[in-house]
Amino acid sequence: MDVPALPDTSSEGTGAASPRIHRLGAVRSTQDEASALLRAGHAPPFAVTATRQTSGRGRLGRAFASPDGTSLALTFAHRTSLGPARRGWFPLAAGLAVVAALERAVPAAAAEQRIGLKWPNDLHTADGRKLGGILLEARGDEDLLLGIGLNLRGPVLDEDGEPVPGAAWLRGEAGLRPDAGPAEDRGLREALEEALLAALGEELAALESAQGDGDAAGTRDRYTMTCLTLGRTVRVDPLGEAAAGADVDLALRGTVLDVDEHGRLVLDRADGEGRIAVDVGDVRHLRPAAS
Repeated sequence: MDVPALPDTSSEGTGAASPRIHRLGAVRSTQDEASALLRAGHAPPFAVTATRQTSGRGRLGRAFASPDGTSLALTFAHRTSLGPARRGWFPLAAGLAVVAALERAVPAAAAEQRIGLKWPNDLHTADGRKLGGILLEARGDEDLLLGIGLNLRGPVLDEDGEPVPGAAWLRGEAGLRPDAGPAEDRGLREALEEALLAALGEELAALESAQGDGDAAGTRDRYTMTCLTLGRTVRVDPLGEAAAGADVDLALRGTVLDVDEHGRLVLDRADGEGRIAVDVGDVRHLRPAAS
């Protein structure tokens, strides 16, 4: 996981208190619990974690399975000084923070598989298996909820008890990191929670200081070093009404050249129509010969 280190902006040694972690058991979703705390007057930053989610949700409205004790579910509440137009890098920075937290809490040995980001912020292995995802939601004018889900122990099963195709996990048979045994799962969870809070605080503080400028904050450089989508042949499917009501295939296909200064994916289109910048869509990594 090749992510360059950020300057240390943690509260250690500054006299400032670390954000509080509200550790819960089974909940509908940590996003909902964090929303309730905001409505009750709890000021960010703080985090909510749960050992199980019954109605977890991921990016694009997809359900995110969180079986009891086998996954990490965390929502970080952040109060921003930036308007919506300057928040484009926040979802990508959240992905960077998760990669950095994983490296701090469970560093990879030389022979172990790299974990990176499929644009914009899904946690993937180099061979295309999904370890986790991130959901960013706004609450009011200033508050952001960054929801993170990670598969801690596998194999990952669906509601019918069948293996989830393309899933990855940290511990257990075929896990990405050496298995320390179930007795160590709680320690791993808490170490990851603490590392996530520190890394999220650092990444978001860098963007706040740079007024959301991904270049000035160094976010763009760090992101391009860990993005697994760069250089890949991809298909980008439209979202929402455009996708649902279309009579023709509206998907874009091409080779990813760059992530631009706004965090958009820059494609060299396969239809010969040149470059295009994509700011939203469902990205699928393809084999070079796929269409």
